[in-house]
Amino acid sequence: MSSAATLSAGKTDERGVAIQMDAVTIRYNTRTGPVHALGPIDLDIAAGEFVSIIGPSGCGKSTTSKVVSGLLKPSAGEARVGGERITKPPQSMGIVFQDSLLMDWRTVLQNVLLPADMRKRPKKESVATAMELLASAGLAGFEEKRPYELSGGMRQRVAICRALLLEPELLVMDEPFGALDALTRDRMGLELQRIWMERRPTVLLITHSISEAVLLSDRIIVMSGRPGTIIADYQVETPRPREFADPEHATYRADLISKIRRLLEPGAAAEPARG
Repeated sequence: MSSAATLSAGKTDERGVAIQMDAVTIRYNTRTGPVHALGPIDLDIAAGEFVSIIGPSGCGKSTTSKVVSGLLKPSAGEARVGGERITKPPQSMGIVFQDSLLMDWRTVLQNVLLPADMRKRPKKESVATAMELLASAGLAGFEEKRPYELSGGMRQRVAICRALLLEPELLVMDEPFGALDALTRDRMGLELQRIWMERRPTVLLITHSISEAVLLSDRIIVMSGRPGTIIADYQVETPRPREFADPEHATYRADLISKIRRLLEPGAAAEPARG
């Protein structure tokens, strides 16, 4: 297992999609003075890679996702997707937040179709793709339901389907299962793993759950308290598909979870840098 405080350059596959953050820093001006919230952060993510970010509350995890999503401009440094500087949400990106943010006046199918409607994509093809996604997410038969008729887990599945509708090469997920009960959260994690294995988008997942990160990720980035900086980069080496209770890799996973928990304890030292 490898670990690092500074990350090596990300690879790209034939799609040429990768996240690159060079010395990204975020500072806020508040009524009580400036706040150094994040960075500097150097982070490269390879195309098709599934990367999770773990860290204490307030460390800048969500801030990092906003920078990558084009929703927040760095105070210093630069963020790029596919080699292009991020100045607005990239068209090749899907975003899923903790709140599903569905529109109650639209049906499930209409909510999934929203990105296609906004970009004026062909209706027939978009509907076919939306129906396929809903079926794969276990939501066949719920197309004409309204969001308020669904459980929390079902609403999040609709939100994920909406994010995947235009087949994004990059998926940014900020605590997408944080408001769910433990059982539903585990089920959604397994569903996300299945979707990723089928479609292989580049994924950046923000999560508080170490076990969730270990289940889903190729790499786990651990951040310090504010101002958030990268203090470790763990490669997850167990093969997929993974299960929470898989005894074959239970010892490996338990060891990795223990290392990350110790690293997040107050006063813990950062992992040594690579090379």
